[in-house]
This record gives sequence, structure tokens and C-alpha cells, in this order.
Amino acid sequence: MTVVDVAVVGAGAAGLAAARRAYQLGLSCYLLEAKNRIGGRAHTDTETFGVAWDRGAHWLHSADINPLTRIAEELGHPYLARPRPFDGTFHLGDRWGTRDEWRAYRDEFEAAYERAHDAGKAGRDISVLDVMDRSSRWARMVHHIFTAISGMPPSEISTGDLAAYRDSGANWPLIRGYGALLEARYAGLPVELSTPVSAIDTGGTHILVDTPRGTLRARSLIVTVSTNVLASGAIRFTPALPARLQSALAHVPTGHANKVAFHFRRDVFGLPETSYVNFMDERDPSRPACSFQINPFGSNLAIAYLGGDLAEGLDRAGEAEMISFSRAALADMFGQDILPELSGVAATRWASDPHTLGAYSCARPGHAEQRAVLAEPVSERFFLAGEAVSPGWYSTVQGAHESGIEAADKAAAFLDRAIAAARRR
Repeated sequence: MTVVDVAVVGAGAAGLAAARRAYQLGLSCYLLEAKNRIGGRAHTDTETFGVAWDRGAHWLHSADINPLTRIAEELGHPYLARPRPFDGTFHLGDRWGTRDEWRAYRDEFEAAYERAHDAGKAGRDISVLDVMDRSSRWARMVHHIFTAISGMPPSEISTGDLAAYRDSGANWPLIRGYGALLEARYAGLPVELSTPVSAIDTGGTHILVDTPRGTLRARSLIVTVSTNVLASGAIRFTPALPARLQSALAHVPTGHANKVAFHFRRDVFGLPETSYVNFMDERDPSRPACSFQINPFGSNLAIAYLGGDLAEGLDRAGEAEMISFSRAALADMFGQDILPELSGVAATRWASDPHTLGAYSCARPGHAEQRAVLAEPVSERFFLAGEAVSPGWYSTVQGAHESGIEAADKAAAFLDRAIAAARRR
């Protein structure tokens, strides 16, 4: 039976980058993907509405230093470069907020972020909630923005983790979609789709990878699935994953973030193309805040962003509840009269997807250092990759991309050592 140099589990950004790098280094490779498509949590949907929208990753974060920005330019995938893309409008339930109110909210968020960042840099790995002004008029909106950033409520976000993030401040959306960029980048890369991995045995001479297509054999292994999938036991490992790694997986879970996309027959919003709108109903203090991307790139879409505890609760309640919540906010902002022009609705449910079990990773308070554990080799021939492994670009596609390349380099170094040792015998 064929034995390849490296088996890569998962064809998201990390797995794709790892496999491409492996081939560049002259290694033989299996790239195994449970879904019937590549991209993982970067998935551009062009079928539902006939226009492109990203169900998952959408932004070139830290775009001016992001290696995928150059790749997008080389492949002719345009992006929208704005100095401050979120300086837009927001709604307070029964009226649009004033510019002064917008500045007051932004000042409150930026002050809370700075306090969290400073605490983390000073070695105080506490929760973001501990540095927030919970009595502030804007507390619900600040809460929402932190959940959108981290996929977790502020009580579950580590200030140490937040402070480690490498943010240049340049965040630019890809016009054709992030999933579409990955598809273009990795067109022609050999990948076994619809091939979920159920078990991996790393105890023998060769690594054994069980799939519906049989047991595959490899000399080294790169696993790129999310921390929640690894922690769930969906893949059975023999021997079991080390206790230190299992603890790290529990303390760096994959959080919650979903979108609800509404497509209209015409532009019903009256806002500039690609606007960003925040919603916080001051009439009802119990109503969570949320935000929308309106008419992105002229597409007649309104895409709701739901994060953290709100996304988790609505995901559990079901798609109908998720859509109802988002539609009510949209109608409050733009009026009930827009609803007859609605031509279609779609919602994501990343936490319910068995291949992801969440959106992106977030370290719990007091456990920022656990990312370093995820980045350690599991053994001399077994490596993890993915956004959760990245110390400064976690939760991003570029973090996953870079970690995949690094894991392939580590696998190649192991194989070189193994060949050298065999020659000495």
C-alpha cells in the first residue's frame, strides 16, 4: 500500500496552505476534507441569491501586512480599502443616532479595548468584562462588538489573548469573497473531498488514518480541524491526545459567530453602497445589540452579524428564531415597508456544523498561554495547524494560512531527520 510523506486533515485555509507547501518541498501528500468543498470556514456562497456573500470569513484583517492581500492582488481579487470601514451609522430602536452619539459609543468601545489591551500587556490575564463599564449607556453595543471580534461574551475573553493579537488597523473586505479567493489560489491542488477522518493511529511505524475510503498511511501528520472538533472526540486518536493538549483545547474553544443574509429585489435602504450599521434598541434594555452590512458592493443584501452569547442562544433556538431576531431589527431600522421586497433569506449555523462546531477560537481568561501549547508538535511527526495555533493572528484566515505553511516545514524537517538517521544505521 502507498505510504505518503504527509497526511493533512482538513482543507480549510491551513490545510490548503500546508498541502501546497508540502508539494513545493517535493513531499507526497494526502489532503483529506470531510466536506464536499474546500475552504472550511471561508465559504463564498454565489448560489443562494445569485450574488456573492461570505458565509464565514470576509475580511482581509491587518490587510496592509497580510500575506493574502498580495495573493489577492496577484489573482485579481479586488478588495475595498477604507481607512476606518466601521465609521458609519447606527440605530437606537426608534431613530437613527446622531453623529455625536456615534462618537460617544466609539469612544466608549475604544476606551474599553485599550483597558483590556493594557491589562493583557501588563500580564493581567483577566476577562474583558472586568475592564468594561457595565453601567455605560453603550454597554450593550460594546458587548456586541467584543463578541463579533472574539466569538465569545466579554466574560469569556482573555485580555492576555486580546493583547497578543497583531492588528494593524487595516481591515478590508474582499469584493468577490474570501472563500472565492481560496478557491482561486488552490485551484488544481489535489484534495480528497467528502472524506471525513474518523480515527488516527500514530503509535506504529506509519501513521494510520481511517476514512470511508479505507485506511491511509503516512509518515507524518498535520491536523487542521477546529479546537472544538478536536475536543469533541469526533476523531479518535490512538494513543489519546496528551493531557496537556486536551487542557489547551478546552481553554481555547471555538466561539460563536453567525450571519443572516436578506436579499431584496431592489435597493430599499437609502444608504451608500457597503455601509455598516449598528443596532441597539434603547426602548428595550433586554434586547441584544447587533450589526449589519448593508448593500455590500451594490448587491441589495443586508447581512446581520451575530456573535458570542447572542449567536449561541439563537443557534440553539434554531434558524427560524435567528432569522426572526435579525428581521425585526432590520424592520425597526428601515421600516416594515421593505419586507414585501424581500426575495430570500439564508442563515449560517457554524456551531451546529459537525465539521466546525463553531466560528473561530478565543482563549478563556487566565489561559492566553494555552495557544503556545497548541503550537507545540504533538509528537516529532504530528503537528496541529489552523487559526487557533497562531499566536498573533488567531481567528483569521491569514493566521491559519501561515500556520499551515509552518506545519508543512516542520513535517519536512522531521522527514529529513528520519532519512538522515536511516542512512546512519
